[in-house]
Amino acid sequence: MTRPEDPYAANPGYPGYPADLPRPVPPGEPRPLDAVESLTQGTKALFSNVLPWVLAMLIVLAVTVILTVVLVAPVALREYAGEEQAVAMSPATVAALVLVWLIVFVLGMVWTLNVYRNAIRQVQGEPVDLSDFFRLRELGVPFVAYVLMGLVTFVGMLLLVIPGLVAAVLLMFVPYLAFSRPESGLSGIFRGSVDIVRANPGHALLLVLFSLLLNAVGSLTVVGVLITAPLNACMMAHAALQGSGDRLVHRP
Repeated sequence: MTRPEDPYAANPGYPGYPADLPRPVPPGEPRPLDAVESLTQGTKALFSNVLPWVLAMLIVLAVTVILTVVLVAPVALREYAGEEQAVAMSPATVAALVLVWLIVFVLGMVWTLNVYRNAIRQVQGEPVDLSDFFRLRELGVPFVAYVLMGLVTFVGMLLLVIPGLVAAVLLMFVPYLAFSRPESGLSGIFRGSVDIVRANPGHALLLVLFSLLLNAVGSLTVVGVLITAPLNACMMAHAALQGSGDRLVHRP
């Protein structure tokens, strides 16, 4: 009796997985960053399931535009009426405008945080659908980390700009580690981002350059940002998982 041929013999380094299928990479020690690899893997991860990302951003943009019109219209009408005919807005109108602003802020924040979460999930091979961009669960620690990161960067920018730029680079993985390693606490999340950048300064700066280029390309057209924004998130998520040694999926 002849022995059946091993279908995975052509890929001996990863037994049990054919070379043309995504391969899970188990958690372990921190791995060196490769900016080009993160861009490549982030692109493959995004386009494995891109539709929910585009639809979620379109929903946020549509709601923001509609509510902004509602917010701006009363003020525009008052300006058009002229100073002599203009009257002070009633408390009810002010309350309505504040409510609209709060809705836009909360919606934007929930979507932004879920972009980080879903980038991690998609790079790890988990399914992501449209509703995942509006989940409210488990956003506490990531929200606090996101706000603290912004405050640190803002204070640094006030100190002659350069400290702010350094802080922005050192902390650029904080939003992703807040979802991949929430159990490490805020100090562990911030320390983890700093450790990744310090261990891989060259590739970290190259990731910043890639991010700036993606943002520039996306800003050229309205349609472009629908792809470049999530692509940037998936690229950075892959780098965060790679640098922290967390599990991910390698796509051939």
